[in-house]
Amino acid sequence: MDALGRALSAPILATVTLPPWDNSAMDGYAVRAADVSGATRDTPVSLPVAGVIRAGGDAGRTLEPGTAIRIMTGAPVPIGADSVIRVEHTDREAEEGQVRISSDADAGRHVRAAGQDMTRGATLFEPGHSITAGTIGVLAAAGLQDVDVHASPRIALLPTGDELRRPDRYDDVIQGLGVPESNGTMLTAMSLEVGAQPLDLGIALDDPDDLTRRIAAGAEADVLVTIGGASMGEADLVKRVLDQAGFELDFWRVSMRPGSPISFGWLDHGGRRQAVFGLPGNPSSAFVTFEVFVRPYLLRLAGHRRVFRRTVKCTAAESISTPAELTYFQRVAVSLGERGPEARLTGPQLSGLVRGLALADGLAIIPPDRSRVDQGDDVSVMLLDTGPASLEADPA
Repeated sequence: MDALGRALSAPILATVTLPPWDNSAMDGYAVRAADVSGATRDTPVSLPVAGVIRAGGDAGRTLEPGTAIRIMTGAPVPIGADSVIRVEHTDREAEEGQVRISSDADAGRHVRAAGQDMTRGATLFEPGHSITAGTIGVLAAAGLQDVDVHASPRIALLPTGDELRRPDRYDDVIQGLGVPESNGTMLTAMSLEVGAQPLDLGIALDDPDDLTRRIAAGAEADVLVTIGGASMGEADLVKRVLDQAGFELDFWRVSMRPGSPISFGWLDHGGRRQAVFGLPGNPSSAFVTFEVFVRPYLLRLAGHRRVFRRTVKCTAAESISTPAELTYFQRVAVSLGERGPEARLTGPQLSGLVRGLALADGLAIIPPDRSRVDQGDDVSVMLLDTGPASLEADPA
């Protein structure tokens, strides 16, 4: 169970053949098709019942010609039988030890072949496969107790700014002396959702020494994420402190909204490179940039082959304006309409707003060459929750 959510680091081979023998798909009677040919309600075929086979037992039993064996779903089909007659097509042994079969419609049917699920030695999963509850079921069916998985990546999270307040100092927010610090908590939760190990570095003050100390405290993490102070200008405090630590900038600013001022680069810690993401401080910007950039990076680092969210084509339930030549990621709720999935904005799309993030089932992706999506137009939506709740019909 500890492997749930992790990625396999080695292939998984089937240890057995399942089912190990031909088995019954129905409760009924195992017979030879030739023995029930022509059976009808008016002209039933009567066969002596030679016994019963229950699920999990009596493998290798032989059916003699001209006889039937009562059989349960999942039970091994006896040698010589090629059909299972459903109980509905019989008199259920009204006369003990004898069954009357009133239809030959099941002749040649309801026998599941051995090895239909897996064959011994066959590859069940390749490295990089994400272990889900379904995977756990297969591993248990194959008799495995341990599997090799990739290590969980460690991510250090560092919100920055003198103005930020967590719940223990929330009176300052009520008095207008501070701003709620929601990003660090939110990104911690997003990290846990992908199986990463988050490290809370606290809130960095707008002070070079404090910022330096906190960045150094996160040196053992595979990934460092700074939140706020996202400018990469010469006067920016975060950049200056990172530069003093030997920061190698890879890129800064992306043609997207929200989240344009995102940066990415590397810090060297004695020959070990640490990936560094600089995310904007507005909550929606931090959320979107984590989804688009950090989340897939963490999943790839954790060995997963599938790292991107699924996208679905939806119908816009309202008009969406995107005037700038940027790629927009708009928070939308998805419901099931007459034409299929419909996407509707969760509310105002200002990057400083928080509540719409909790209402969002997905992010509508609007390319830079499209300045407007009209009601009824198709729009691509990256689902944030791929479970059934995201596509439930409106109860009203």
